[in-house]
Amino acid sequence: MKIVGLGRAVMDYCVLVEKYPNVDEKTVALDRYYGSGSPVVNAICQLAVFNCDTRLIAAIGGDRDGERFAENIMGFGIDRDYLRIREQEATPRAFIWVEKQSGRRTVVLDRDIAPLSPDELPLNELESANFLLIDGVEADAAIAAAQIVRNAGGRTMLDAGAVREHMTEQLALTDYLIVPVAFVREWFGAMDLFQACRELLATGPQLVVVTNGAAGSVAAWEDATQWFPAYPVKSVDTTGAGDLFHAGYLYGLTQEWSVEECIRWASATAALGTTALGGRGHLPTIEEVRALLAESGESNTIS
Repeated sequence: MKIVGLGRAVMDYCVLVEKYPNVDEKTVALDRYYGSGSPVVNAICQLAVFNCDTRLIAAIGGDRDGERFAENIMGFGIDRDYLRIREQEATPRAFIWVEKQSGRRTVVLDRDIAPLSPDELPLNELESANFLLIDGVEADAAIAAAQIVRNAGGRTMLDAGAVREHMTEQLALTDYLIVPVAFVREWFGAMDLFQACRELLATGPQLVVVTNGAAGSVAAWEDATQWFPAYPVKSVDTTGAGDLFHAGYLYGLTQEWSVEECIRWASATAALGTTALGGRGHLPTIEEVRALLAESGESNTIS
């Protein structure tokens, strides 16, 4: 099955420090990570590690970071043909500091670049896609792409880290909505997560999952609403955990698993992704996910 990702491209600059320095104080980097990032990009790379047929549509600058971004995804076997180059612009960047003592992270974004246009979309790839993953940032292109994919019989997944422009239109075109608890708090305030899932389900998706880190996740579909636990690991950096959750769920869809199986696989994938620095510091293999599920007393139907 073919999975197409459409979203913002970012180069991540990530460092690990013992603790955050005070104002006018210096500290030493204990470790560092540099590579292409952002929610859709991280998810598509994880899916490539899972041996899925993937495509990536994104805009990059005509700078050295843009070239490195292209080289980086090609290392995962992902074609660069659908990267749209903005020759006179800079590739978006994210500067990330992770505190070793607490695991907290701070992110500074530098991502001013012209958005993707619906005219730049590769129609043949979208019309033949089984699944489309969007991040809510490239709203105009995402809406157009989702319409193309759904009209051709494919399904869409939205990774909305925040409430963005044209969110209602994107939700109406979404089959699978997976969002962090921060999205729910921005949209609904202190509403109970189970109720929030049902409210979001009413906006269009057939499945809603709200992820909440070590506290697990809550999902709603059809007449069911259920809590799922997270899997304990020695976590280093939670950057990108949600991205890998999306990848894990999409992988489960390609295997035609049940909702429960997809969420367990997604949770294990996300947990393993936090065991190294950076959004893609560690992309687990199928065998590693199987092993974590087995250690946790879970079984899966994967052959």
